[in-house]
Amino acid sequence: MEVVQQASPGTPLRETGFVLPMTLSASAILLLGSASICLLSLQGRLRLMAAIQRDRAADQLRSAAQAFTSMASGPQACLLLLPSVDWNSRQANCSGAEPALLLQGMVGDQSWHLRSWQPGQEMANLRLALADGRRASFRLRIAADGSQIESISDLQLQGRVASEAL
Repeated sequence: MEVVQQASPGTPLRETGFVLPMTLSASAILLLGSASICLLSLQGRLRLMAAIQRDRAADQLRSAAQAFTSMASGPQACLLLLPSVDWNSRQANCSGAEPALLLQGMVGDQSWHLRSWQPGQEMANLRLALADGRRASFRLRIAADGSQIESISDLQLQGRVASEAL
């Protein structure tokens, strides 16, 4: 016995049964579209979190540079004329100066240390690192007599080195 599919009057036989495949196709398209929207939302959130972490690191590094600047006054100001590698060897030229005060400090809950100080004619290069390995470089304007730091430029983040710890 042969089963014959019958169409309703006025409907050709080949057009019957198209609703289910069309519904499945539309459902699949909607599912893929919503999955794409969810992925884009997640990606946007991850980018926002990374930007917030970068901003926090930059803020901590700026605070460390400010701490260095405030400590580089008084007896320590004469050290600003010398590169940091020479501070301990020429300490006699700076009576009362304590190079150790400029080598490390605390900002909030993060400790920082000086990576290098390189003075120039009007500008100096300051390189700092936080205990968690985040590092930055700053250009500092120093007074003509080299006795004080006048301003700090924007930082240049240099990445994070996990193996570098205080």
